[in-house]
Formats: sequence, C-alpha cells, structure tokens
Amino acid sequence: MRPVDRRSAIFGGMAVAAVAASPGRAQTVGLEILSAGKPGDGDDQLARAVAEGFGVTELLPRAVAVNVERDAEALSEFLDGKRPRAALMVIGLSSVGMLLATRAPNKLSECRPVARLIGERQPIVVQAASPYRTIDDLMTAIRRDTASVTWTGRPIGGADHQLALLLTKAAGGDMARLSYRPADSAAQASYWALKGETQVATGPLIEYAAQILGGTLRALALASPDRAPGLDTPTLKEQGVDLAMINWRGVASRASVGQALIDRFGQATMTVSGYKGWGQLLQQRFWSNLYEDGASFERFIAEETTRVSALLSEARVI
Repeated sequence: MRPVDRRSAIFGGMAVAAVAASPGRAQTVGLEILSAGKPGDGDDQLARAVAEGFGVTELLPRAVAVNVERDAEALSEFLDGKRPRAALMVIGLSSVGMLLATRAPNKLSECRPVARLIGERQPIVVQAASPYRTIDDLMTAIRRDTASVTWTGRPIGGADHQLALLLTKAAGGDMARLSYRPADSAAQASYWALKGETQVATGPLIEYAAQILGGTLRALALASPDRAPGLDTPTLKEQGVDLAMINWRGVASRASVGQALIDRFGQATMTVSGYKGWGQLLQQRFWSNLYEDGASFERFIAEETTRVSALLSEARVI
C-alpha cells in the first residue's frame, strides 16, 4: 500500500466514484454517503469526494456515495431512519430551506451534525446579450417591477431561491412577487440561462464558470464574501450591495446513531479535510474551506434555520 500516492490521487477519480454510486454496489458496503437531488449537483459531488476520502483514511468501513433523486423527500426519509444501515448525508443551506418550504415533517435539528465542510460560491448570471449590464441595472429592474425579472436555479427554498429573494429584498423589490422557475438540476438552470428562457440565473459557480469565461453568460456579481480565484468577477459587497451569501455544505448522521460512531465519523471527516488533495479539490471547484466540527456545526444549523425561516416567512413562501 502506498498512502502518499493514494492521497495525491484522491478526489481526482470521479469515474471511480461514479461506479461506486450504483445502487447494486451500495448494498455491499458498510457506509453510505447519501445526497439528495440530481446526480452531478453539488450535494452529489461532495458525497463522492467524502466517500473517496474516507477510503483513504481507513478509519471507517468502505464508503460509497449514493444519490437519491427526491430532494426534500429524500432528506425527510433519512431523518426518519427509513434507510436502516449506518449512513451519513450531505446537508447544506438548501436542505434547511427545502424542508421549510415543503413543510416537511422533519427539520435538520433532528440530525446529528458531523462536520461542516465547504462553501460553494454562487454567481448571478445573465445572457451575454442581456440588457442588464451591471448589478445596478438588475436591481433597478427588480425595484421597478419585481415580477418582470425572471430567475432560475434549483428548488424553491434552496440556496439559489434564497439568493434571489435576498437580492430582491436588497434592491427594494417585493419578495412575494419574485418570478422564480425552479430547475430539476443545476445543469438545466444553466441551459435555461444560456438560451434566455429566464433572464437571470444563479447556482454553483462550477456549473457556470465555462460559460462565463467563454463569454456566453455574463456574471454580474458573486454573492460570496470573497472573489473566486481565476475569475474576474466582483462580489456584491464590492459593488456596494450589502449582501453576502455562500452555500455551505457538510455531513450529518441520524439522531439514533451512538456517540462512539459519531466520533469516528468526525475524526475521519477532519482527517479528510486536512489532505492536500482536498485543498486541490476545493480550488478546482471554486469551493471555500468552511470546516467546523460537529458541535459548532450543530449551533450553526440552528442559527441558519432561524434565519432562513424568517426569510421564507417574510417572502410568504411559508
């Protein structure tokens, strides 16, 4: 066994991870890393990276990433314990909002947070030919007639929808009149933006970076607190908009899981986050390192649930 070589290769073998994610293979392994939503979306990408990283640590049974294509329903089933084997699930800002927006019977307070891991930068993009040349142009249009500006991103209540609501509020628009078309995947939202089927889109930067760099989409701003390396797009804050948001993600287990196993999950996750390959992955995907341990993550989730609930209530989503 050559640990140095394996760690240098970690997170680069997405083809290997894709094979591991097949349902048949999942039945033969000790630990599932679940993600809700479409294959290839941000939760799925993180689940695959964590599963691969756990394999390198050798602190846990062999792990496999398993994608469940039902968003909030998949989260609720995980919290309910309907998948009986030991498992972790990728959770994030979108998880908080989707559970609230769908009035799911479960809340993230019912899980056992293991670690927060990453933050995903989100651009606000328009077609290259859009009349919105600047973020000020867009905000002026939102303030004048909120419903006339059409948005797309992932599900209602998710991070993309939250960002659209927050920018609408910052512009002085009416959040209850936001025209938002939820896409089945980040790739679909990107396609709609490219074809002009909606006027504005937001989502994971990795989904839009090629079009931004190629000039087919224009990024008016990044919502994140900082710029993305290799991309000359200013943040909202830099342009005078008092708004910063990042789509955080981490992993959690069920409330029924014992502390000893939670501790093992936490140790393995902390170890993975320290690998050189993990840092390289963050850079490749425009992710920020937001690592914090389970106890801190639990407090953070409680704060975010309160904040997002207030936002969705004010917008009359819930």
